[in-house]
Order: sequence, then C-alpha cells, then structure tokens
Amino acid sequence: MTHAVILAGGWGERLWPMSTRSRPKQLLRLAGGESLVRSTLARIAPLVSVGGTLVLTGSSVRDAVAAELPGVPAHRIVAEPAGRNTAPAIALAAHLLVREDPAAVMVVLPADHVIADDRAFRDAVTLAVGAALSERGLLTLGVRPTRPETEYGYIETGPESAVPGVFAVERFTEKPDAASAETFLARGRHLWNSGIFVWRADRFLEDVKSALPAVDAALSGFPSAPGDDRFESDVRTYYDSVPSVSVDYGIMEQAKGVYVVPATFGWDDVGAWSALERIWGGPGSGGAVRGDAVLIDSARCIVYAEDGVAAVVGLSDVVVVHTAGATLVCPKGRARDVRRVVEELKRRGAIGS
Repeated sequence: MTHAVILAGGWGERLWPMSTRSRPKQLLRLAGGESLVRSTLARIAPLVSVGGTLVLTGSSVRDAVAAELPGVPAHRIVAEPAGRNTAPAIALAAHLLVREDPAAVMVVLPADHVIADDRAFRDAVTLAVGAALSERGLLTLGVRPTRPETEYGYIETGPESAVPGVFAVERFTEKPDAASAETFLARGRHLWNSGIFVWRADRFLEDVKSALPAVDAALSGFPSAPGDDRFESDVRTYYDSVPSVSVDYGIMEQAKGVYVVPATFGWDDVGAWSALERIWGGPGSGGAVRGDAVLIDSARCIVYAEDGVAAVVGLSDVVVVHTAGATLVCPKGRARDVRRVVEELKRRGAIGS
C-alpha cells in the first residue's frame, strides 16, 4: 500500500515576520484559500489512505496542524519534541509504517510547497511508486529548472532506467554558485531537487542501517506505535538520541539505486519573500501586494500588510512587511538574509531557539 508521510516541522524563518514559531509557514494560506499543509494532503489524497497518513510536526503547533487535517487520525500526527532535520523524521516514519505494513511504499511530502498542477504531480508520484517497486530504488521528484536558482539543490540526471521516464541520478549538488547554476540550466541535464521522495519503507531502512547507525540503533529501541500510552515518551527518547542530519546528505548522496522522475508540475518551496512575487504576482508581474497597502511612485515591490496600512513611497525592488508584532524592510536582493534577523532575535531572547 502507498502511504503519505507529511513533514510539517520547521517554521519558515526566511518568511518572518509573517511566518513565526507559533504560526509557521505550513499553516499560512499563501496560495489560495487553504493552508499549505492542507493543500499538501488534498493533493496526494487520491493516491493514498488519508487515515493511514503520518504527519510529523513540531510539538508547539501539533494541535493547529491537526485542526488543518481533520481526516488524519489524531494519533497519527506525531509531535517532534526537537528539530533533528529530515533523516531522523523520515526514518521514524518508515519504521512505524513497516511495522503495520511490511510492503509499505512511502511518499514523503514537505508541507510547505506550492504546486500549480495537482494532476501532473500525481502522475509523477504514480510513476515513481511503480519504479520504487520494480527497481526497489530510492526515488525523488526533480523539477525542471526555469531560472538559475542558487538556493535550491540540483540533481544531474544519468541514463534512463528500465522504467520509461525514470532516470538514474548521477550526482547531487547543493546550492551551487551563480555560474554553476547558469551552466546547469544551459546543459539541460539538471533538475531542482524538490525534496519529495518515494520508496519502499523497508528499502529506506536498509540504507539508514548502513549510513546512519545511530538512527538505526535508536529505532531498534522504539517499541511502541502511534496511539500507545508510551508512544510520546518513546518519541522523546528517540529524538534525544539521534543526530541532526538531512536525508539528502545522510542517505541520498551516498546510496546506490537512486532515481529521479523529471516533472513539470509548477513547483515552489516558498523559501523566502522573493518567492511570493512568483506566487502572488505571477510571471513578469513586477511585484506583489497583499493587504491594505499604498504604493506611490514605487515599482517591483513585495508588500504585505497584515495589520494596518503599509505605505511605500519612491522605492523600487524592496520588501515591506507589516504585522501586528514586527515590521520588515529590505531590498528584494537581500530577502534571504531575513534569517539573519531571526538569528539576532534568538540571540536577544526575543524568539525561542
């Protein structure tokens, strides 16, 4: 059976102050009337059992995430007591799924993506599920790049596999410099790494055992299942004992039998304020505005007014964000440096670590 695993941890620091620890990016309605996490579940629901879906999210927002996903049983929304990146979270989900379904296929979905074409997305997932079964490989969905983006990981494709439309992965490159990104775009062999994965859970656990022995050891001492009285305690013990490591670095970059499905379903990970120009404004719009904003003699600005009025006079290519608790102003070209503001606020104790 195919199962969805939704990763709804983290809080999108680069979208501060709209995204905060108590109201993280995945709970925001950035692309339509639904939150990103609800859209994620709705997108995959035709292919999986919603009741068998696993969701991993931060302890502080577990109840809010559960409210967004009424079809998912409460005990299958796992509260992570600490952030340990993606590999330990996915490994725990694989461990839990294998115990209830030894032949489980996992579709791992970050909860904070915007996807334009749900049907094309499901077609790509269906192809990946078939390849995961026939090739017993680790599959990722790769998005054809539309610009020389330096903040995404890239996948270099190799030969086509025995499954038409599925290609071997030659190598991963994480966040290349501008010249490399331009080269990747021109060559046509590179795809953006979407962070959407498909594989048999038992196959993934084999790689965890060889590549991440500390995670494997922690899983071996995890006896309970969602809904058991001791489950939350076992989750805390597990997270206390595992390292923080991404699945890309910890598993995918060194595993054998890794494949990619090239996809063109319109994808954005909404990683910074600059992404909102693409999502809210559309291609070539020259800016984006949400809320009660006044722009005078200004161009190509991203303006978000959540509380009161945001006025911009005589400026171009800036981000202006006004919320009840904070205001942000920065050039669009520095939008990714918003994380530095968050780090400074953490240092001051204004935001929890």
